[in-house]
This record gives sequence, structure tokens and C-alpha cells, in this order.
Amino acid sequence: MDWQAAINLNRDALLRVLAALMAIAAPHLSRQSRSAILRVLRPAESAARRLIVIAARFCNAKIKTSTRTLPNFAQFQPSTAQHTPRFKLFDPRKRFAARHPQAFKLPNKSLPRISVIGVSIPAFAPRPQNHSLNAAALTARLKALQDVLSDLPKQAKRLARQLDKRKTAPAGPRRVPPLRPGLPPGYRSNPAHEVDRILKECHALALQAPAAPP
Repeated sequence: MDWQAAINLNRDALLRVLAALMAIAAPHLSRQSRSAILRVLRPAESAARRLIVIAARFCNAKIKTSTRTLPNFAQFQPSTAQHTPRFKLFDPRKRFAARHPQAFKLPNKSLPRISVIGVSIPAFAPRPQNHSLNAAALTARLKALQDVLSDLPKQAKRLARQLDKRKTAPAGPRRVPPLRPGLPPGYRSNPAHEVDRILKECHALALQAPAAPP
């Protein structure tokens, strides 16, 4: 297996996906546009995380840095932003909600209420159809993904350092591996976008990659 070629091939594919996302990104987005970007961004982040894991197992390999010209993010950054948040190297853990009657939140009693057939229920105001959302946090995630794809070796060394530190940590949450068991975040059984194919490929490669350089 030519791991360097596999990493570079999938990294370039993710860069194309990122460029497409930035083409529709803006300082303010409609709720529909924001959801559409997130549906692609989540699996793209998962795929990039798997490339980092593979690269961390081959820190001595020559993984080329990207030379692809990417969109300028400066126009989307809020003036108050100082630093791009670091890309999360570990998969978010699955959350299982308690299926107990008391686990469900009751309606807010401060909301106005209406009576329907003698039953009082909260009256929720409909959301404006053209309501726009601040996209600063979303754009920061796109920028973090760009930083990762632009320099995978740097992120691989960063992950290797974190894993070394966790070897001496007591048993518990800090000992969890970077990739969670089962299907990766953002995985879709019925592919709807190119990123779904990329994530599937990167996940399979991460499972096949040896724990140490041969």
C-alpha cells in the first residue's frame, strides 16, 4: 500500500470540497444555507481526522504539503476574532439521551399560552422565513479545516504528541482513541455528496493502517 499517495489523493479531494463550501460561505447565511454547509462539513472534518491518524502512524513519511490555491478567508473573519480555533483531533463521542419521562424538558411556563379544546399549550411564534444567521463560528471551522489540509504533517505530529501524553494518563476519558468505535461522525449509508465517498475511503484506510511503520 502506498500510504503517501493515498493520503495525498484524499487530501486533494477534500480541498476541492472545501473550495466548494467557501464559494457559498458568507458572513451571514440563511438557516437553509448553513444547514447545507454543515451536512458537507461534518463528514469532511471526519475524513480529515482520519487522514491525520494515518499520517501520525507514518511520521517519517514524506507527506507533501498542499500547493493548491484556496479562497481568502479574511473577508469572512469578524473583526473581534483573534485566532482560528484548533481543529479537533478526536472524534466527538456519541451521546445517548436517557429515555425516561423526566428526561424530557417541560415547556417554558413563561411563554404565552393558548387553549385548544380545553387544553392549554405554549404558543410559539413562527420563525421569519428570511432570518439570517451569523456564520462566524461556521467560517472558523472552515478555516481550521483549511489549516489542517494545508499542513497534514504538522497535525500528525500534534496528534502523536497528544497520544504520547495520554499513555501516562489514568484510565478514563483521556485514554480514549482519536477515532470512536463504529461509524464515523457525519457518515451516511446512502451517499448524497462526493464527501461521503471520501469519508468512506478515509475511514477504511484508517482501519487498515498499521499501528507502527513497517
